[in-house]
Amino acid sequence: MAGKPIRIELRGLANEVNDAQRDLQNTLGALEEKLLPQRAARRLVERHDPALVVAGVAAAGLALGLIRDESVAARTAALIAAAAAGAVVYRLTR
Repeated sequence: MAGKPIRIELRGLANEVNDAQRDLQNTLGALEEKLLPQRAARRLVERHDPALVVAGVAAAGLALGLIRDESVAARTAALIAAAAAGAVVYRLTR
């Protein structure tokens, strides 16, 4: 079994690890930038009409708040608010 010793060279491996870690950090930073709610909301308001965004959020909140109410009038208002929120979302995505 005695033969030539096996030699393993690891040249450049440390640099590759550092590059991979840097790329991973850059990717995570980019994802964080896109997914943080505050930054996403700011980007949404900057790209679209702020009044329209606020109206859509208010309509969605009203729909969610009223949908569990027992009265027919409140549920009807919730459906109208949901339709308004849907119209705003449609307008924002066009």
